[in-house]
Amino acid sequence: MSHFPGFTNTPQANKILLMPKKIPKRRIELSVIMPAYNEGPHIHENVLKVCRALKGKRCEVIVVDDGSSDDTFRESKRAAKQGLPVKAIQMDGNRGKGASLFRGFEEASGELIVFLDSDLEIAPDYIVKLLAAMQKSNADVAAGVKDPIANRFPLPRQFMSRVYRATVDFLFGLNITDTQTGIKLFKREVLEATAPRLRVSRFAFDIELLVAANRFGYEIVEYPVEVSYTRAGGLGRMRLGHVFGTFADTLAIYFRASFWRWLEPSASTQIWMLLFVLGVFLAGVGFAKILTPIILQPPFNEVARIIFLQFLPTAFRDKLLAIGGTLMVLISLIQLNKSLLNAFARRDRGDLAGILRK
Repeated sequence: MSHFPGFTNTPQANKILLMPKKIPKRRIELSVIMPAYNEGPHIHENVLKVCRALKGKRCEVIVVDDGSSDDTFRESKRAAKQGLPVKAIQMDGNRGKGASLFRGFEEASGELIVFLDSDLEIAPDYIVKLLAAMQKSNADVAAGVKDPIANRFPLPRQFMSRVYRATVDFLFGLNITDTQTGIKLFKREVLEATAPRLRVSRFAFDIELLVAANRFGYEIVEYPVEVSYTRAGGLGRMRLGHVFGTFADTLAIYFRASFWRWLEPSASTQIWMLLFVLGVFLAGVGFAKILTPIILQPPFNEVARIIFLQFLPTAFRDKLLAIGGTLMVLISLIQLNKSLLNAFARRDRGDLAGILRK
């Protein structure tokens, strides 16, 4: 028997192996995945624009209809029937942008994968620019980021974007200024390594994807893009529920990407950690009781009065110290989490320092 799966040591098999090899098809260079929801009036023309922008490249455009209630899927198929390199896929219901993108990735053949919003608020010409940026920097991911000079958004949208960017930067420390812009370019291996580990399919999938890519040591480069904002209202399609959903998804991603989740401590280890926290609390209370009766001499008494906020009313001071101490613990834990994960993400140096990406 042969030691290679799928082959046998028969004359027929040997005859097949001796046959001239077929010339393989030309590998598709680029797959553009466009998630679409109720884009019927525009999707056909937008697909044509993408094809024109990529003229001369070995590419395919994959339109994924995310359960639209209009003729998005039919208009996408119309573009495919015109002989353009277009695939039209229809989801069995509205599953979210992330689910649509990864469904498109299942059908993609390109060595490079582009995620592009189908409304084309970002011109498809930027795909070529991202390709150039990736080639120049030898990065694994090229992410479009909103150019703060070229873009002017409604004030509510600007406010929400800044708050969310600050939150993401604080929680994850990603080396990118904007994670939510609707154009990103990936080497195929990045998505093959990260996609199986992703859970979010709707609001914050960009964060989870970039965090996973960063965790695996892939290099991410950003490129400024101009966004033609055409949505009605201050937040466009985003509703209050979407805002809360985005922040909830982001916190869930933080937990899954945290050192605690990565470590998966046993029950006994968790008990020891809880005992450590309890010990810090009890020690703090005990030292406070011991130090309270002590009468310090000048100028130490004035220093202690300022440090322990003794110039404030007792009830207000105690609440302020409790809240301040809790925030200090939370902030410290978040910063320590980033430091620990960065340490474990270092490349292998030939000993126990660092983890080599498989």
